[in-house]
Amino acid sequence: MKAVLRLMVVMMVVTGILSTAGCAPKISGAVKDDTTVTGTSKELAKTTSDVEQYTGPKLRIGVVNFQNKTPSKVLGIGEAAADILGTILQKTGRFIVIPQQDIESIMKQQAMGATGAINSDTAAKMGSILGLNAILTGAVTAYSEAEEGQDMLVYKTKKQVARVTVDYRIVDTTTGVQMMADSGAGIYEKSVGRVLGMGGKSSYDSDLRDGALRDALTKAMVNMMKSLESSPWKGKIMKIAGDKVYINAGKKTGLKVGDKLDVYRVGEDLIDPDTKMKLGTTEDKVGQVLITQNDIGDKGDVSVARTSSGTGFKQGDIVKFVK
Repeated sequence: MKAVLRLMVVMMVVTGILSTAGCAPKISGAVKDDTTVTGTSKELAKTTSDVEQYTGPKLRIGVVNFQNKTPSKVLGIGEAAADILGTILQKTGRFIVIPQQDIESIMKQQAMGATGAINSDTAAKMGSILGLNAILTGAVTAYSEAEEGQDMLVYKTKKQVARVTVDYRIVDTTTGVQMMADSGAGIYEKSVGRVLGMGGKSSYDSDLRDGALRDALTKAMVNMMKSLESSPWKGKIMKIAGDKVYINAGKKTGLKVGDKLDVYRVGEDLIDPDTKMKLGTTEDKVGQVLITQNDIGDKGDVSVARTSSGTGFKQGDIVKFVK
């Protein structure tokens, strides 16, 4: 009789648990579009808000696949980092993002590689070919996953934790100079529950990898936004035809009819005498142009300008937005 009573009690407990927990595993974690583990999305939103007073043209940013320097060479983590960073950049509404696949397609035509190992020369060449203002790239240097669990009678819970470390940098494609370099860590947690051994088995989960990357790169974007916004927008003269000056940016970029652009002639490289590193280039102002049309070209992102001051403008001269 006692055995029967004990069995009935156990069955009642199990029934109660199943009615509230269900047979399927219960999974919770930060959603893929957020970083609820650390809350950096809110900080990024504030940073974006702080700079949205700026109404000038958008910077064209190229995002190149990150190098995979994780000891275990985690599959696809460099490509995932570039994709996630590109999405975060796009969501700010402040930039025109050129993804890795588009860059790679064009660079193959130019017989150049587009990897995370970007130096000043390749950055300048990519900027010239693609019309980029800056390149974002870096390396994923560490990645780990861990599990923590707890048993409660017939209900088991475990927490999967992913951690990642990312090095990132921004290179100015006009000068080839590194604008900023930093590193950051990200963390992502997901909890899984199972009843009587049903559900919740461990398996590869890309959400863990991507969640940790998204956390690290959202933190990085807070600093990147400040650095990118402090950089003046630059474009180039594509062509001179009579009194018309064609600029490689237009309505899509954010140039408006009536905008003024100062024109600069690029000169010699500025090389540090000790480190022999390139620190920039000389620039001489040669005049100013005024945008008269901003929707030229197949994609409506080429402008026509007329000369306000100066003479002798050439193809390849740099133009800078006048605030």
